[in-house]
Amino acid sequence: MTYGEVVDLRPGQRLRAAFGVKYVADGVPDDASCEAVELILDGGPSVLLSADTDWTLRLIEGRWPTLPEWCWPVESWDFEKIPEIGSPGLDVIISKSEMLNAVGEICGVILEFPAALLTVSSGEAVTWSFSRKDG
Repeated sequence: MTYGEVVDLRPGQRLRAAFGVKYVADGVPDDASCEAVELILDGGPSVLLSADTDWTLRLIEGRWPTLPEWCWPVESWDFEKIPEIGSPGLDVIISKSEMLNAVGEICGVILEFPAALLTVSSGEAVTWSFSRKDG
């Protein structure tokens, strides 16, 4: 498996959009598992968050709008837009926290935006969720 350069997400970075990278070989998009999240940065390369073979989370430079190299065959994969990322309040990273597994390896990240937290976790598949801030 070929990987891009390892990158980091930093406070102050602006996101335009985010997409899930999904395996859709069976032609049923609702049943497709998310294998990565690609964050589209304003004025820079994209960042691909994906699960490695040991279920740790990798943050590497993405190839947006091209699917990652490991998406083979290409016709079995697709991008799915993650709603709201890039909209006001969900566009500038305020902070990033790493989630660690029992041996201290990164297995997820929590990105804080003005309006919400975005959690991306690795495992058998990559999962993401929003937690809105109150007030």
